[in-house]
Amino acid sequence: MSCVSSPTYSLTLNGNSFGFFKGKRGFRQGDPLSPLLFTICMEYLSKILNVVGQQDDFRFHPLCGHLRLNHLLFADDLLLFSKGTDTSIMWLLRDFATFSAASGLCLNKEKTEFYFNGVLPQTVEAILQVSVIKKGSLPFKYLGVPISSKKLTKTEGRKLMDKITARIRSWGANHLSYAVSWDKCCLPKAEGGLGIKHSKNWNKALLGKYVWWIASKKDHLWVKWIYHIYLKGTHWTNYNPPPDCSWSWKKIAHIMTIFRPAYSVDCWMGKQAAYTVKEGYNWLRGPNPEVSWWRVCWNSMNVPKASFIYWVVVLGRLLTKDRLTRMEGASDLRCFLCYSQDESHDHLFFDCVYTTRCVQLLQQKLQFSFDPRGLVGWCRRGRRNSLLVRRITSACYIQLIYLIWQERNKARLYSKVTQPGIIVTQGIQSVCTRFRTRNKSVIPREDDAWIQHLTQ
Repeated sequence: MSCVSSPTYSLTLNGNSFGFFKGKRGFRQGDPLSPLLFTICMEYLSKILNVVGQQDDFRFHPLCGHLRLNHLLFADDLLLFSKGTDTSIMWLLRDFATFSAASGLCLNKEKTEFYFNGVLPQTVEAILQVSVIKKGSLPFKYLGVPISSKKLTKTEGRKLMDKITARIRSWGANHLSYAVSWDKCCLPKAEGGLGIKHSKNWNKALLGKYVWWIASKKDHLWVKWIYHIYLKGTHWTNYNPPPDCSWSWKKIAHIMTIFRPAYSVDCWMGKQAAYTVKEGYNWLRGPNPEVSWWRVCWNSMNVPKASFIYWVVVLGRLLTKDRLTRMEGASDLRCFLCYSQDESHDHLFFDCVYTTRCVQLLQQKLQFSFDPRGLVGWCRRGRRNSLLVRRITSACYIQLIYLIWQERNKARLYSKVTQPGIIVTQGIQSVCTRFRTRNKSVIPREDDAWIQHLTQ
């Protein structure tokens, strides 16, 4: 209670901190202690309801008697179960009143409903009159999923997953408009992707956790329920779901058949270790070779948007004129920056007069030269320069690539091009500013002098 009654608070207004005052009116939403105190209270409620289950005249729900289950807690939601007798209902309501008297947490009758199935109408009416709680109808939705006394149909279960998947794919379509396949985007960065989780495989990996719990007979209430209702002594790896079971259970059983080759006598992949979602996801997608350029592309010195454009450049997916011609049939192929040659990926970033001048000015500022086409190998294997210098150099070049692409698009819209010296200076400033804000370690004297030279 000292943690509850002793804290003091201050307010920050317009960047300034004002005063301290005692927290005399209890917790408020967002207080770090609130979840802990709530959990303690719910533990007390759970113990009370367990005592209810020990009463001689209390009757459990027909599917819950074996596990002696009469309640489930989900965050701030409470589900109570019993056989549809007035005596059982009265036990639950009376003991909840005991909890309310001790904690001050009362039943919100506007948000509370009874759900009956197979109960005589006169019994239903008697319970509603005594409790003054309204009657609800099945199915109702919890966390977007229909809850019903009947099995969850394939259509009902798929609605939620389709909605989530559609949103993820919509985001990909709206933000990745460079004709990069979604499967490519879902590869790890080391394998040439963006590191985005593939929603379907990630969902399978998550379900694989349930499969592992069942296979290893984890001491979870849900696993006990599965063994009592579905498996009934059948070995999990040899189980076939009955045709009349729910869609969700069929899906879990199907996931079991997918992961079966990776399970071995309660071991994952032959290791003396438990299953993890990360390992399950990687096992599903399979191995892919590592690309040589990924560390340069996702260098922490890079400005993130520049890394993304460089990633698209490496894949050759920027919509340069030569690609637009194949897609849309454009007629004028001249480069927007030099108007001397046709625009293509190689021309824009290696052969264009404007780009060549920008690279020359960048090399002069960096005080040494490098081959843009061999930048990856130089950054990985260079020995004459420190790692910090190589990382900042590659970041400056990648930022320059981003600015050149930006200038190309501006030239297309406004027929104006910024002087090469200006965008080179802008690129260096962006990288050095990012470095200064992120770096907390001591910099060698020579490298520090070099960085100061870049910002002058």
